[in-house]
Amino acid sequence: MALTQVNSLEFNEIKSQLKAYLKGQSEFSDYDFEGSSLSTLLDVLAYNTYYSAVNANLAINENYLDTAILRENVVKLAKLIGYTPRSARSARATFTVVVQTIYGTGANGRGYPESVQINKGVFVSFVGDGGKNFIFSIPKDLIVSVNTLDGKATFTGVLAYEGIFITDTFVKTDSERQRFILGNLNADTSSMTVEVTRGTITDAYLEATDITAVNNISKIFFLEEAESKKPELIFGDGVLGEALVNGDVIEVTYPTSIGAEPNGLSGFSFAGTVKDSRNAPITSGITLTLDTPPDGGASPETIDSIKYSAPKFYSSFGRAVTTKDYEAIIPQIYPNVQSIVAFGGEEADPPEYGKVIVVIKPKNADRLSISEKDAVAKKIRSYSVGAVEPKIMDPSVLYIDLVSFVYFNPNNSRRDQDEIKQIIYRTLETLNASAEFNKFGGKFKYSKVQKIIDDAEPSITSNITKVKMRKNVPISLNQRFNYKICFGNRINAQLDTPTLETNGFKRADGGNQVFYLNDDGLGTIRLYYVNSDGSKQFIGGNWGTIDYTAGEITINDLVITEVVGSRDNIIQFAVVPESNDLVSLRETYLTLGIDNLVVNVIDDEISSGSNTSGTGVVPESSYS
Repeated sequence: MALTQVNSLEFNEIKSQLKAYLKGQSEFSDYDFEGSSLSTLLDVLAYNTYYSAVNANLAINENYLDTAILRENVVKLAKLIGYTPRSARSARATFTVVVQTIYGTGANGRGYPESVQINKGVFVSFVGDGGKNFIFSIPKDLIVSVNTLDGKATFTGVLAYEGIFITDTFVKTDSERQRFILGNLNADTSSMTVEVTRGTITDAYLEATDITAVNNISKIFFLEEAESKKPELIFGDGVLGEALVNGDVIEVTYPTSIGAEPNGLSGFSFAGTVKDSRNAPITSGITLTLDTPPDGGASPETIDSIKYSAPKFYSSFGRAVTTKDYEAIIPQIYPNVQSIVAFGGEEADPPEYGKVIVVIKPKNADRLSISEKDAVAKKIRSYSVGAVEPKIMDPSVLYIDLVSFVYFNPNNSRRDQDEIKQIIYRTLETLNASAEFNKFGGKFKYSKVQKIIDDAEPSITSNITKVKMRKNVPISLNQRFNYKICFGNRINAQLDTPTLETNGFKRADGGNQVFYLNDDGLGTIRLYYVNSDGSKQFIGGNWGTIDYTAGEITINDLVITEVVGSRDNIIQFAVVPESNDLVSLRETYLTLGIDNLVVNVIDDEISSGSNTSGTGVVPESSYS
């Protein structure tokens, strides 16, 4: 028998093949392998073969982007297709600062000072969960003139970065092979400034993003990730970018980031240093207004993200032509993306020809702020080709509200009903945080959710779960309200029971009465209030229509003065879907409505044996 079989690389099978080979030799035809020292030698040979196979497999895997595990190798493979992993990103917040100066009458001069300066460095401190503080800094001194009438100095659009600004200094030397690696793992390279001093002249260097615009005197640098996971700067060689010369001093200033934790915080206190033009410190009369809360903070790009993004970024070739190009490029210029979808304007309703619609769901909010939209749109235009205009649109969040009746056998569990309910809540929260939801292009799979509920606790015997889909619509009070609400899924038309429900609101000419909306099952929206006896009093008028097939609701001519119980003036439109399986259409973003989740845990009397005849047992209706 020739030793040529390599169909298995498991230890025991390797050893068996070695034994079979030796037994086939005339010298060992009657040899007892199990009871001899040769068995130990076979173990060594098998282990050696096994480890060699494992090592070869791991080594081969590290040569391909899809199968590589070590970050160093993933980064190098991404580098081959021109992709640089995203560094950490500092959260950013903008402020308006008003400083009230003091009218001088002494030796330092009469009147108000000419100007006020906020020194660079620490600016404010935000307070997060558990009292944790997050320092925000400004990169340079800010100086504004003082109003001579009221003595106020107003700073607008003050941009503060989370973290402390650090400066790394390098001196170019030709005597050794030199690398310019930053000293901090969490350096935010998107907010980094690079200056090179040659003699008495200091020049600012910019990161190269398009080599077609680079020549031998361009003051640029390239950015990579070093083996230590720290950012590394690579300067020109005299062909692509100006080369450094011996003695050049390089200063790199950047903020350090703690990641996404500060995003969305609102509580802060001033921690900066202010002085006037007379060099007198100012410690009072300082008023800060938070214009935009912290946003955009992110940790360095993960290995999985690099594997996912690198091929897509490569396919775009640094330009945005197809919708997939936009989906690949935008997470690089705005890393706080949780989910993104892009589609041609011709697919919009109504169509917007010549445009690409980009819908972004940030990680810590339902939508981008106006300033964030403007910043993303400005950056993405440099990638757009021809006359195509990118348009940033808010996502339309479709909440899936569940009411679940869960039956359990108390004989199979030591937990009571409340404990089982909490387990189901946690299970559905985990599901909502998974890849199934919180994304564009998702699908709600009803049978899968039922199974997840059944499997949440061993004593659960079955569940009947009812589904509603909901849209939250912000209202401008005391203004005429005309709105079209698209669910992207068919709505169930019910003649006996309205499919539409809303929360309560007050309207002009309605006094202090609380009104609601529902439908008649034939496509007409009805306005009503509830009498003291519980009956509904409908108000005549054309309040809107509902298209059950298209999944659209149109509301006409409502002037709302108050939304009852809503601080954000949001009316919730909830409807029963025609199918319990729901899809995400275009800008629609699927998520479970955890805030409206209702779970009822019920004793399964038949399974528990307390009522084996089933007399009087009426299962919950499966229809909403």
